[in-house]
Amino acid sequence: MSAENNQQSGEQLLLNLQRGTPFIKVKEESRKTHERTFSVNKEATVLSYRPSKKGWKARYRIEDIKEVRVGHETDTFKARSGYPKETCFSVIVGVNNKTINLVARSADDAKIWIEGLKFAMRHSQAIDIHKQQQVWIRDYFLKADTNNDGTLDFDECFKLLKKMNMKIERSHAKHLFKEADVKKSQTASGKVVENRLDIDEFVAFYKKITNRTEIKELFKKYSGDDDYWTASEFTKFMHESQKRLDVKEEWCLNVIEKYEQKEVCRQKKILSYDGFVLFMLGPNGLVFNPYHDSVYQDMTQPLTHYFIASSHNTYLLSDQLRGPSSTEAYIKALQKGCRCVELDIWDGPDNEPVVYHGHTLTSKILFRDIIEVINKYAFVASQYPVILSLENHCSVPQQQVMANIMQTILGDQIYKEPVKADEKDPPSPEALKGKILIKGKKLKVEDEDDGDVSDEDEAADIENVEDEEVRQQLESSKKKKSKKLKLAKDLSMLVCLCKSVHFHNFKESAEKYKFYEMSSFGESKAMDLAKHSGELYNEHNKKFLSRTYPAGWRTNSSNYCPCPLWNAGCAIVALNYQTHGEEMDLYLGKFKQNGNSGYILKPVFMREEGLKFDPEKPSAEYKKKLRFKIISGQQLPKPKGSKEIIDPFVKVSIYDMNQEIDAKTEVVENNGFNPQWNHDMEFDVKVPELALVRFTVYDYDMSSKNDFIGQYTIPVASLQLGYGHVPLYSSTEEKFIEATLFVHVTLE
Repeated sequence: MSAENNQQSGEQLLLNLQRGTPFIKVKEESRKTHERTFSVNKEATVLSYRPSKKGWKARYRIEDIKEVRVGHETDTFKARSGYPKETCFSVIVGVNNKTINLVARSADDAKIWIEGLKFAMRHSQAIDIHKQQQVWIRDYFLKADTNNDGTLDFDECFKLLKKMNMKIERSHAKHLFKEADVKKSQTASGKVVENRLDIDEFVAFYKKITNRTEIKELFKKYSGDDDYWTASEFTKFMHESQKRLDVKEEWCLNVIEKYEQKEVCRQKKILSYDGFVLFMLGPNGLVFNPYHDSVYQDMTQPLTHYFIASSHNTYLLSDQLRGPSSTEAYIKALQKGCRCVELDIWDGPDNEPVVYHGHTLTSKILFRDIIEVINKYAFVASQYPVILSLENHCSVPQQQVMANIMQTILGDQIYKEPVKADEKDPPSPEALKGKILIKGKKLKVEDEDDGDVSDEDEAADIENVEDEEVRQQLESSKKKKSKKLKLAKDLSMLVCLCKSVHFHNFKESAEKYKFYEMSSFGESKAMDLAKHSGELYNEHNKKFLSRTYPAGWRTNSSNYCPCPLWNAGCAIVALNYQTHGEEMDLYLGKFKQNGNSGYILKPVFMREEGLKFDPEKPSAEYKKKLRFKIISGQQLPKPKGSKEIIDPFVKVSIYDMNQEIDAKTEVVENNGFNPQWNHDMEFDVKVPELALVRFTVYDYDMSSKNDFIGQYTIPVASLQLGYGHVPLYSSTEEKFIEATLFVHVTLE
């Protein structure tokens, strides 16, 4: 089928979606079902359903849809399999994988919607920054149009400004409204009305309200006496302000062609102010270096030379004692770029191994189901190797089942190459692309059959449990437990590059460890080694993989700060991915670099023999001066549930060699829409290659704790110099579409 026919077919699908279709909506949390009519808007940018008491919350941006799963592919449908598979599908939305489970009246209806939504998703990914802005503005228009007549009067517009967190004099707003009201508007019913704005007039009104004086001043600095930039002036801006000395005029001409919206300017190869604003809202106008948004590091070095994104007790969705286990937790982690996931496997009924947090009351899921999910999602976010960290507590027969399940489902993806006698280093991430490495215990080479190995049980470290039922379960399980485990040869043979061994001391590991052997360290032990033996720990970690995991007392699935262990060279610093907060922000922020591939090349002083590095006493040669000017904020949201306009301030934190250094702006009262700070900050960064910077916006409260608004964390080494926007993320890691900070960065 030709591209033109494909497009026509896709547009026909969208027409069907726009008309609306009734579905049974199956709720995740309960056994309730409701009939709802789902539809997609004319622009194919929003999915919504009715009827709903949620109002605006019953709408989902198409660009936020991550995938459409066909059949019974979610926990909800697996638990309630009475619906015919061919009529079922699930829409997965947002970074936290909100699941909308739908049952169509017929298989044909389901097929139309599955294909239509996939087409709409591809369409949304192709929308440029200018069209995205139009979508955002249209969303604001729809929010304000409370009577759904297709027009807005002044009161509706003024209420919207308050919702948008902007305090503005009513008389000034009225003046801007009148300037935008240039024609008689027509309502949805066809009635001609005055003193109301239609969508086009509202766009003009919105642009007047959102005028960026700080960007206008920056544009004028290089435009001279006229109101446009030539390619030469654009190049000068990129060299002087942005320190992008690699930029040539040809690059600037390509940018003008991409971002300039006025045909006359494109023909003259000049950039207008509106085109410059769009450029500054694109990838090259962010504080994150766009070059780091793809894999840019050398991926051919030994595996031990990389930091690897890793999850602890991946199967859990909440706490460590009673919480649910779910295959969805593996999907979420892998989609975020995680490359090392954990499975605690125990004997299950009907000779089917199960995964759960041993000795506790967490729910159980089939080992087989997890392996099927890993097979499907392992290489969606990254092609670099995935490590399955097996904590095996099974009998030999069920270990044989485990081995058979992995070999049947994962097949040749499992790395099974025997170690050669002359090998001294593990293969590289590049050489291991598309491979799955099994981490676990391994029998000695000379063992011809099943044999005994020491049992590693992290769940046995759980302490300070107040829940009496869980405490009794723990004590009972520990009494029955043996320190030795009989290991099936079939399972042992799958462990090649990640053999688990017990750590005694650095002298012994240096003398006896093989490159494919690795140890796991509890949080307390790892932090102690990092603080008091940082140089030795780094030397150890040049040659061997080290995995660290949260302390047993963190039964609520809280996390430790990963920075001290990265500073000590630990490759696999495992965190509870299900727990949002500062620690996870730092984690995801660090792994934004190198294309979110889950692998980050360590600095040269953490890789090369002969170069010593002690995180407690780093050499002064690495030190640099980092300066920020926090200029302004744009469309900062209110805290959840708040109706008041916020009083925002910005806190900038540098995480550098086991210390956190903070600086804050002053508070701007009653303005979350376009606050201006123009506040200068300066930091001495000891080791920029390892440091992280976190921007946090708060709503100041004189009488109680300041409310968190949003944050953004990236490596200092990934900062783009010059002027740039800082996108903001919520406390649950969801990106605010319009909210940003505008800053200037220097590093010298």
